[in-house]
Amino acid sequence: MRYFKVTLVYSIAMVLLLFSSLVNAQTSSNLTYFIKSAQLNSPLLTDYNNQMLSTRIDSLKLRATYGFIVTAEGNASYAPNSKGWGYDNALTNGQSIFAGVRVSREFISRNNLSTRLKAYKNSIAQVLTQKDLAIQTLNRQITDQYIATYTSQKQMDLSTEIIALLSKEDLVLQKLTQKATFKQTDYLSFKVTLQQNQLALQQQTADWQNNYALLNYLSGIIDTNFHALSLPDLGEISFFPSFQESIYTKSFQADSTKLANDAMVIAYDYKPKVNAFSDGGYQSSLTHTPFNNFGMSIGLSVSLPIYNGHQKQLLLQQNNLALQTRKKYLEQTENQYQQEVFNLQNQIRHYDNMLGMATQQIEYAKALVEANAKQLPTGDVKMVDFILSINNLLNLKANIIQYNNALYTLKNQMKYLIIQ
Repeated sequence: MRYFKVTLVYSIAMVLLLFSSLVNAQTSSNLTYFIKSAQLNSPLLTDYNNQMLSTRIDSLKLRATYGFIVTAEGNASYAPNSKGWGYDNALTNGQSIFAGVRVSREFISRNNLSTRLKAYKNSIAQVLTQKDLAIQTLNRQITDQYIATYTSQKQMDLSTEIIALLSKEDLVLQKLTQKATFKQTDYLSFKVTLQQNQLALQQQTADWQNNYALLNYLSGIIDTNFHALSLPDLGEISFFPSFQESIYTKSFQADSTKLANDAMVIAYDYKPKVNAFSDGGYQSSLTHTPFNNFGMSIGLSVSLPIYNGHQKQLLLQQNNLALQTRKKYLEQTENQYQQEVFNLQNQIRHYDNMLGMATQQIEYAKALVEANAKQLPTGDVKMVDFILSINNLLNLKANIIQYNNALYTLKNQMKYLIIQ
């Protein structure tokens, strides 16, 4: 009884382990796995994340700049004077010493500070759009390579299927040839066809493994194993964002918002500036009651720019020129976007039609191969006709693989529409 329980527990553990390995294999062989791995391992995306964090730190530094600044200061000086030669003692007191704490603050309006802080928010928004475009570009690159690898896999599967079919016939034809009921030359022709497909399978296997290794390389994955890839899941492609919802419009909005805010910062730079300061500690010339020279002082400074060669107007002109340039780029990008959408939809429609026609034809090709295979041993069908029917089936299936490859690629371009 105890042996039975131990065996049962062991069996359950093995089943769970096998199930876990199958789940891991399935998880690591789909498109989502490679995309997530590429995003996680991308140094560019890490750079963008760190840029946004660094900009947030800059905003905290700006708040601190306009807060109270407390510094400890100390200085001592000595100006020697001999026989009337030297600095004027009325100015230098001969010697002086200061040690104390200074507190200062620049006062600006709440709107002024808010505007300057918005500059950092706008910079973060710009980096965020750049990051989104980088993610879109990375996803498209990984998906393209995944499609190429999956296509290589389907071509390999097709050769395996044809070889299985020919190997099945080989067993029958070999016996018939040995009994002299089947021509030796016909059998040799058949054998050459079989070996050609076996050689093609070796080449396709090498191509698949090379594409798989490149997919791992682009995704930042270190793995020497090869798993069968699942069907590329591109989601619903019939709906795609309009240009107004695209990353390019969002990028323009972020840029234009920043330029508008920069214009407000320029205006605030030419507003009056008020600074208040206070210090306390010890300051003395050491010439009269030095032990009593502990004290404090307060002060206020105001600066108002009057004339600097019309730099404010020039800066605003440059800001406006930058905005006009961005608008022109946006107009061109929108035209390219609409044209690219039209081209992709047109090509997808054509390949869908071609795929439908090829799928219908393949049923007839399969039926012809099966009929020829039955009649080949009886001599009712010539070997050349049998080989021709197999080649027709092979070509049709190869065409379907290529049509699907083209459709996957076009849909990937539609999903991650990038204007170069």
